[in-house]
Amino acid sequence: MITLNSNPLASTSTKTDHTKAEETQSVSNAVSSEPTTTETSSPQTVFSSRAEKLAQINKEFDITGADFHISQQFINRLSEIGLISTSEATDLNQGLPLSSNGAKETESITALKSSLESIAERINGKEGISSLLTLLENSQKILDNLDGSQSKTFPVDPATAAAELDHYLKSDGSNILTVNEKQSLADLKTALTIADKLSPEQRTSAQVSKYMEILNRYG
Repeated sequence: MITLNSNPLASTSTKTDHTKAEETQSVSNAVSSEPTTTETSSPQTVFSSRAEKLAQINKEFDITGADFHISQQFINRLSEIGLISTSEATDLNQGLPLSSNGAKETESITALKSSLESIAERINGKEGISSLLTLLENSQKILDNLDGSQSKTFPVDPATAAAELDHYLKSDGSNILTVNEKQSLADLKTALTIADKLSPEQRTSAQVSKYMEILNRYG
């Protein structure tokens, strides 16, 4: 009897082809299982100078515009580009009121100036408020030059004015103010602090001394 044996070469060839097919499929599956990235995040813009940072902020929020509000978004952006620190942003955000539309923001700078004028007119002539009236008058000029673009100097150092205002709001003298008026002055304090951070000029030694005097006197 003649026994027919299968061709070993053919068998080996078949196995090799089958193995190659499995390996090819395995590689294909591995490649397809890897996550694909179709979107790439753009690198954050780095501003090399203070002037560039101020220009970018004004471009995004139109600080000199009539309807400009100091908002949580604005304060966070100041922190992002390095004009204020993270802790300063946190403190400023905590002082923001909740507006009628649900956003944390001050009233507009235009509305704030109008509120200050109304306060000054109402309390004018009352006893012991001369220093407050002077502060309100100087603050109006600071608000007109919030970003320091019109002049490099202010009629009074914004940080010192903010410290004086903070003391007044915590004193018994503020009892002559209504709740809304107190909120307007709180918004003013925030605006004065922002003006100080945006100011292109460093404080003079006299301004630093005055500022420290206020802190030590009322701190």
